[in-house]
Amino acid sequence: MRRLSRQRYIVTSPYPASKSQILVVRLISTPATKLASGTVTSPSNPSHRPLDIDTLYHTRAILSVQWSVDGEHLYFDTNITGRYNIWAVPSNRGWPVQLTVSDERTLLQEPSPDGRFLLYAQDIQGDEKPNFYLLDLTEFTIRNITNTDKVGYRDAKWSPDGRSLVFAGERDGPGTYPVFHFDPDKGTIKKIIGHEAGDCESLEYSPDGRKLALTRTRNYQYTGASVYDFETGNETMLAPIDDKSTTITGGWTRDGKRVYVTSNANDRGIDAVALLELKQGPEFQWLTLQDWDSQLVDVSPTEDRFAYIVNEAGNLRLLLRNLNGEEEEIPPTQGVVRAARFSPDGKRLAIIHALGDSPHDIWVYDLKARTLKQITDSLVGGLHRENFVNPQLVVYPSFDQTPIASFLYVPANIKADHSHPAIVLSHGGPQWEHFNSWFPNIQYYTSHGYLVIAPNFRGSTGFGREFTESLRKDAGGGDLKDLVAAVDYLKTTGYVDPNRIAITGGSWGGYLTLMALTKYPDIWAAGVSIVPLANWFTAHENEDPVLQKNDEWLMGDPVADRDLWQDRSPLFFANRIRAPLLLLAGQNDIRCPVRETEQMAEAARKNGVTVDVKIYENEGHGFVRRENEIDAIKRAAKFLETHVGQRSAKG
Repeated sequence: MRRLSRQRYIVTSPYPASKSQILVVRLISTPATKLASGTVTSPSNPSHRPLDIDTLYHTRAILSVQWSVDGEHLYFDTNITGRYNIWAVPSNRGWPVQLTVSDERTLLQEPSPDGRFLLYAQDIQGDEKPNFYLLDLTEFTIRNITNTDKVGYRDAKWSPDGRSLVFAGERDGPGTYPVFHFDPDKGTIKKIIGHEAGDCESLEYSPDGRKLALTRTRNYQYTGASVYDFETGNETMLAPIDDKSTTITGGWTRDGKRVYVTSNANDRGIDAVALLELKQGPEFQWLTLQDWDSQLVDVSPTEDRFAYIVNEAGNLRLLLRNLNGEEEEIPPTQGVVRAARFSPDGKRLAIIHALGDSPHDIWVYDLKARTLKQITDSLVGGLHRENFVNPQLVVYPSFDQTPIASFLYVPANIKADHSHPAIVLSHGGPQWEHFNSWFPNIQYYTSHGYLVIAPNFRGSTGFGREFTESLRKDAGGGDLKDLVAAVDYLKTTGYVDPNRIAITGGSWGGYLTLMALTKYPDIWAAGVSIVPLANWFTAHENEDPVLQKNDEWLMGDPVADRDLWQDRSPLFFANRIRAPLLLLAGQNDIRCPVRETEQMAEAARKNGVTVDVKIYENEGHGFVRRENEIDAIKRAAKFLETHVGQRSAKG
């Protein structure tokens, strides 16, 4: 692709005079430059109707999928009962059976290759500090194998013979992740790889079980890849940790001589699948490098073939490729693929797929017959796809002309008469992305007449490393201006009443909601901030150590960069808020501690505006218990209807 020239612009900061300065900015070249917006239209749909929250939120969610060793069943974690537990369903479709029964969030890991055990993780009231458990698949007994309190674990993997497993965990201290080895027969745990060269994640056994590929990181921004030899105890660094790229291990070739990685260590800064030989600093053999990000999903257990996704502005296409360069695309071609897993015999793929108008479901694709079969049905209560709207992909220029790709949801059967309320929805992260996926809250709002725009503002993933890293030392700056530009775009559609625009989001989106209400107080009719960050100083002091490292990469040092930390903390500007504010938080949040919400509410109330607050005692960073999900969306819906949805809102 021909790279665009790096144009430079001079603009005035939108912040108050005391902070105003001349800033030099430039258009960021991203793949979005080749996207174009079509005409925004309201779909004609006689089946579209206002949705009921209780019915809508009983639609099931599916997080991950694994095959049984014999290929006869699929394991998956779902909230069918209102709690995430593990279920099994026949791989050719049938009635699902619940395997775990817990009031706490239960997350599927892996079945052991010998078929004896099913590994899963379970935290307590959303604290994100789980223990690992083994479910005996013969006797259906359960064993807690880690037995720790307030300790984080990640990336557990079974050895190929099923006799042991490895995992990364902070058993040596908060925020440190060495690798541990567990023997299920002896019940012993021992450390085998230290964290001194970087915290460990993305563990992958070689096919013969003699080596372990792993990813190392010091700040969860830049990563390197290495291989550990169990026999010698030596570790070979394939891709060292640098200050500009990520390289993440994902699997092995069948001969065990090369490792698959997803990396952006190329001159484009674009994620792609590559192979690395087992030696110090090998050349990257790029397999999928193209204009859009692509990422490894799974590697066939029987041949040198792999599945990967291409992320085209929030649509995730699934493809199969072999090492000869032959590839095919797997349907469906629109929406998102959350996961894809090869069957043990390599002949089928289990896929979790969703689209704007359909929730996540499991499908099985037969590689030889090229047929796709739906295994689960997540919609309930008489709901059908025709009751929902699909988003329209739109692109608008931000303050510096950088193109911002967004998904716009337009209610069915409305007129372009400048009379309708709208919501700007900010995703979390910021290193995340709004995908063409299933969002029940958006479908509810759209069914009740709101236009919803979900921008992939700068800092988002999927548009190249330069775009993602553009927020460094500018958090709450360029990303916030991108959201303000979304307001300007909404006004051009002809549908929106400019006096009835709200902003909402969770996590980073909650932070940007507060930033928007304080830095641009006059353009919003209301704000709903969910599990937000409000004060960089206290967030850094109270959050999980892993997040502290991330903060320092993003914002610099809290002492040396104090002015920036204060300027980008909405708490210190709460007196500027004009719009009504709803705050929702979880008591056990380790990412954006509940004190962030509490102190923001206290400060905003002093300004005389309406401030409503709800803190869920048994939740963490987001709400996973169904009754809390429903309560939160009902509060938000009622709040927005009062202050935005009604015609009399904001005068």
